[in-house]
Amino acid sequence: PNPGRTTHTTTMKTFATIMLVANLATLASGFVAPRSSLLSARTSAPRGARASVHMNSLLDFVDGTGESYGPIGSLYRQGPVPLFIRLFQPEKYEMSVTQYMAKEDVDRNQAQGNMDAYFADPNGWALEKMSGKDRDYYKIGTDPQQMILTTVWGGGITSLLLWIFLVRIPARMAAQHM
Repeated sequence: PNPGRTTHTTTMKTFATIMLVANLATLASGFVAPRSSLLSARTSAPRGARASVHMNSLLDFVDGTGESYGPIGSLYRQGPVPLFIRLFQPEKYEMSVTQYMAKEDVDRNQAQGNMDAYFADPNGWALEKMSGKDRDYYKIGTDPQQMILTTVWGGGITSLLLWIFLVRIPARMAAQHM
């Protein structure tokens, strides 16, 4: 047994456990009532109004502020591919959105929705455009219930993958080298 290898394995297990707990804590925090003084001032509103404020806050987080939505909006609407293009190739993303706005005479939100759909599935997007279907890509994936479900599933899958790659695989590799 190599003591250095055991320390490395223990460190990896500790890191993986911390990451898993942090990820699960983030997921669990979505189910806890907020303690913000800003929101506590709204607690005197009727129950339906409070739920509406909460859902609008959730949509604001995804939609961003102003005339466009943020990268998280791209993730919820069309998945990781447009998000990665937006984060790692911002010039390409911005140029595509701006060109689509000029060509189709639409606002920025509609252009972003269409470009996110295009980056996620270029062939499917082109087929829908050629068939004459005018789909509102801006509103796809913004249903609050769907967003919560997506967040829970995404967090669960991320936790599982972190556990597999940071705990199980290193443990098996360490066991094989002993």
